Amino acid sequence: MTNLGYIEVKIHDIHPSDFDISHVVELLKNVESLLYPNERKKRPIISYEIKEGSVRNIFKTDLSQVILVNTTIKNINDTKSIDNIDLIQAKAIENIQEWASKNNLDVEIKSSIKNTNKLEINRNTNFQRSENIWIDSDLYLYGKIISMGGKTNPNLHISTEEHGTVIIQTTEEVLANQADNRLYKYSGVHVHAKQNIKNGQLDKSDIKLLGFIEYEQSLDDNYLDNLINEASKSWTDIKDTDQWLAEIRGLR
Repeated sequence: MTNLGYIEVKIHDIHPSDFDISHVVELLKNVESLLYPNERKKRPIISYEIKEGSVRNIFKTDLSQVILVNTTIKNINDTKSIDNIDLIQAKAIENIQEWASKNNLDVEIKSSIKNTNKLEINRNTNFQRSENIWIDSDLYLYGKIISMGGKTNPNLHISTEEHGTVIIQTTEEVLANQADNRLYKYSGVHVHAKQNIKNGQLDKSDIKLLGFIEYEQSLDDNYLDNLINEASKSWTDIKDTDQWLAEIRGLR
């Protein structure tokens, strides 16, 4: 890698000799999720270094990801919330919050970017996701199935444009009863998942297969244009779409 940057997680008022290995493990797994929330198996190398000055944990990796984390920190500071960031990143921040509160630690997260944004996490902060923005949804996903099977926990992996690679829980019986080989082919799946009503993001940790659907990649352009026109007409009488959506889903 030629363009490198780093994320620094500083623990105030503690010396490196007093920083237990369990703390290092906690940081390693959560900073990885913060830097690479998706497709972590294919991520670039993250090197680690610990420095004095309280305890400065330096995570060096591809500059583009460091820039994205810096933007994420700005989003959190601007909104005072982790509801609008990537779900995996939000869970990482939650874990760091819990860890900091439990051990009475003052944590500061920043980057090597000039005029970096900084995120302070300690026992007085409360970075937790709002539960009422996640609802149970039945929805359809379309994409290429890149893996199927599993000895103890059968699942399938589908690569989608909208949500990236999604792992879907199923059963051995369902997979065995498929008449056609769906592996490495485009398919549609009907699933049950929790979905964020603000940004449509899925909670990828618990998605269950309800069934397969036939998927045609070719589209009738005229038919699609008509659907778009009809859909746009149906929204013209709705003044506040967010409120309307919340009412439909029983949240207001």
